Amino acid sequence: MTLAVIDPERCRPEACEGGRCAVRPHCPTRAIWQEEPYEVPATDPQRCRACSKCVAACPLRAIRLS
Repeated sequence: MTLAVIDPERCRPEACEGGRCAVRPHCPTRAIWQEEPYEVPATDPQRCRACSKCVAACPLRAIRLS
């Protein structure tokens, strides 16, 4: 099954406004979430549909489909 995967080595939430992942609003199923600002976001495999909108929206290229 293909899912969005966040690379914690490339993801830098401090580079996004207010420490909130810039990709979150682009995910139509809300599969990307953060507990707190400035934490590396996570993906919910139950919600992810591998639409790749998050991959296109990430300014740091920290998300890929795998």
